[in-house]
Amino acid sequence: MSSQLFLRRIVAFNLAVIVFTIILGLWKTGNPSRYFGEGRYTTFLSAAQLLTIGGLAWQIFTVRNRQATLDRERRPLLQRAHYVWLLMAAGFAFLAVDEVGEVHERMDRFIIRGLDLPHNPLTDRLDDAIMMSYGLIGLGVLWIYRKELLAYQRCMRGPMMAGFGCLFLGLLCDTASNDDRFFHWLTGDLPLAKKLNGWFSAFEGALTLLPEGLFMAAFYAAWKETKESGVLMNPPAPVQPM
Repeated sequence: MSSQLFLRRIVAFNLAVIVFTIILGLWKTGNPSRYFGEGRYTTFLSAAQLLTIGGLAWQIFTVRNRQATLDRERRPLLQRAHYVWLLMAAGFAFLAVDEVGEVHERMDRFIIRGLDLPHNPLTDRLDDAIMMSYGLIGLGVLWIYRKELLAYQRCMRGPMMAGFGCLFLGLLCDTASNDDRFFHWLTGDLPLAKKLNGWFSAFEGALTLLPEGLFMAAFYAAWKETKESGVLMNPPAPVQPM
């Protein structure tokens, strides 16, 4: 399957799930966000997509590792640029476990209890701060191994930029829908504020699934290019005849 066809199909699939989930929530409860969030089928779909991205990263690493020369394999880890794919495979596998096991939520509760912190709008955002720390760690890894990733920018750039754009919009929706206070302040109407909160929570859930599909398409394109064209970042010098 071509990378463009895979991109169109995975985006269409995620959009279909999003529309179905919103309609189901409205039909069953009147709340469009009812079937987004922890413990819902969308959580397990999100985890499956994250695991798939991790699996693609692992496949890229195995191919790139075979391409690496013996000399490169002896270098320190930070100089083995292709190891970024192994780190990303581990990172996405952890995110999948976090999605299902609510790891960052448990860390949130542990910190609040351990430090005896009061419940207020600031501590309510602690789990978001933990998730942001995941992102900062990921960006640090990408920066360290940027040389490897730049070779894939042609096939990965479009879906990755679209995915990060969706994540940013999802973060805004999540911030706005943390509770009803923002919309109540904005509208002065509590019932309307609750409706807006439900819609923005649904948008936040949608903008979690869709970026994962876009990232999956980017990693699929990178895997396909690695497999078919045998990308080498530092080709070994030709062996001179004896």
